[in-house]
Amino acid sequence: MTTWLHDTFPGREVNLVFARGLPAGVFFEGLREQNREPLAQGEADGWAWAVHDMINEAEDTDYEEVDYGRLCPQGAEVVVFVTEPCSAKAHGPHFAYYRDGRTTLFFSFEDYRQQRVGDNPDHLSAELFAAGVIGPAAECEEWKDGVHDCSEHEDADELRLVRTIADAFGLPSPPLAVLPRDPSPLAAPPVATEPVGTVGEARPVVAPGTYAVHARGIDVTELAAACADAGYPARTQGESDGWAWVTWDAAAVRGGEVSQLAGFLTGFRYDERFGGPDRVETVFLSGTPACTCPNGRHYSVQHCEDHPFQFQNSRGGFERTYFNVGRGRETQRHGDLLVRELLAGGIIGRETPAYEADPGFNADGAVTMRIIADHFGLPATT
Repeated sequence: MTTWLHDTFPGREVNLVFARGLPAGVFFEGLREQNREPLAQGEADGWAWAVHDMINEAEDTDYEEVDYGRLCPQGAEVVVFVTEPCSAKAHGPHFAYYRDGRTTLFFSFEDYRQQRVGDNPDHLSAELFAAGVIGPAAECEEWKDGVHDCSEHEDADELRLVRTIADAFGLPSPPLAVLPRDPSPLAAPPVATEPVGTVGEARPVVAPGTYAVHARGIDVTELAAACADAGYPARTQGESDGWAWVTWDAAAVRGGEVSQLAGFLTGFRYDERFGGPDRVETVFLSGTPACTCPNGRHYSVQHCEDHPFQFQNSRGGFERTYFNVGRGRETQRHGDLLVRELLAGGIIGRETPAYEADPGFNADGAVTMRIIADHFGLPATT
């Protein structure tokens, strides 16, 4: 059982649920109607709360999850912690936030730094970034020394995450234990308070109808030769500001294959050729429209080969972060490497007034592409 519940229900897999915007009695009765009798319940600070079994232990065949949307009518909010989604496999807790009957935000404690989903995956991103639980500084890099054990600070990181959520929503305690503010060994990054990057520059980083790969750690001769040997000779190439780059006509190659090659260049397949591991970092950019096919609408589902993600950053053979740009697509992303700049630029977040003031804001993704270029210091390939 997670320490932030004070081991109150040992041996049980329980959910901790908060609701506001509806009478407490209606909330508790709604749980009972779904065969979840509260093991504990109460009211405080405008919230009703209950702890109930994750599954209906009275019925051996009832493994249905609670439909919290039914408990969340128009104007109501429900916050859920699934503390033991699978204790047999020691999976981390899940978190969900419902508003007006819809799932606004959902994530697992195991991979919340890589992906969050819902109507607005960035509903809490400003608070999570300010607390140092997401963003570049939140990723532990010490494991690479072969000695460090990340499990030594997992409890402190989990407590920081729960404390941040509780503070953001003003959740009462009890039922939450008094959450200590034990510092994580990962330092909290500064909060972004001003726009980041010179987004007003007119020159595009990548031309329309073009795929580009920027690489650092190797020179342009090495990059172009590796691409040619893989069957993708570059149309143009260049080198500037510490980056080598190559481009292709999008009509001549398949974007999915080129973006995959960009990831391969940073991994073990090219270690010997480039003189060792972790030498190369790449940024793939696409000047083609975002994929509109059914699978392409979901960021964690493989896109069709003709429509790669419009931005992908790779190191160590893995895509650290990737997403499409424009019209709010940045919320459907993998990874938070650019969360500071995207929040500061009004691209993502709980409040995005730029979109409300101008429905056409960043429609073509040019603002986001400029943020990407400024973050990495990419030279233009046009």
